[in-house]
Amino acid sequence: MKFTLNHSRALSGNDISVGMEAEGEETIQRVETKLDGSSPVEDELEDSIDSYQRVFSGAGEAGPGTEHTLVVTVEQDDGKVHSWACTWTDPV
Repeated sequence: MKFTLNHSRALSGNDISVGMEAEGEETIQRVETKLDGSSPVEDELEDSIDSYQRVFSGAGEAGPGTEHTLVVTVEQDDGKVHSWACTWTDPV
């Protein structure tokens, strides 16, 4: 599973783009995205897919020196789980 993340500080919160692409026999059935411990979205997909992209505008709180942790968890239709985490600090 390949994960991609882009983030930038917005006027309010952070603009975040989360993406993943299944490899080989992998599939994507459910995606959970957590920013700083809260869950902005959980997508349960009707059919398994090979790639996923979601944009969050103005997510969470932001401010000079604020630390963030983004955790994305993907569940395949066979129950296998893949997780990915990223941390960053807003510029001062």
